[in-house]
Amino acid sequence: MMRVNLLPPEILERRRAERRMVYVAFAFIGVVIVLAGVYVVASMNVSSKQTVLDQKTQLLATTTQKAEALQVFELQESELQRRRSVASMALDARRDWSRLLDEVSLVMPADMWLITLNVGETEGAQLDGYAVDPEDSPDYGHKTIAKLLVRLADLDQLYDVWLTNSVATLVEEQPALQFSITAGVEVPASTASTTTPSP
Repeated sequence: MMRVNLLPPEILERRRAERRMVYVAFAFIGVVIVLAGVYVVASMNVSSKQTVLDQKTQLLATTTQKAEALQVFELQESELQRRRSVASMALDARRDWSRLLDEVSLVMPADMWLITLNVGETEGAQLDGYAVDPEDSPDYGHKTIAKLLVRLADLDQLYDVWLTNSVATLVEEQPALQFSITAGVEVPASTASTTTPSP
């Protein structure tokens, strides 16, 4: 059986064009749906990233506030450290006069005594006194003075110990030697290491 189409060609062509338009419309709708899906997914990602960014920004602001609050303590710690350093330098640079005088009194032989003991920052130390020098023991007084010189030279805070004077005399009608000893006073190590010698 044979089918015969009696419609004019113009109508057939119009029907074909209408079918093509339907296909194009379906394709366009499909593209729009795909683009809408992509947009929704991208919007959700952007929203998620924005939420994370907001959280990080809030955390940064909170941390910055805490850091600013703690900066006061850092400044106080720095000032405290500076004061400790100054105090340490001042304490290290001082001379322990009481210790020096105690050591001098400990090394003094029993058969001699001092009448003056002068110590100072720049002039050093000067000891003036008497040593017993009995007539029946020749050079006894000189040995006592020599013993004192050796002991003074062994003290940490004294250097360049010299006997500047030794004269025979009488003390309350007893023979004795009047002597004078000078010595330099040692500069503390911390000060000596930071002092620049003058040209």
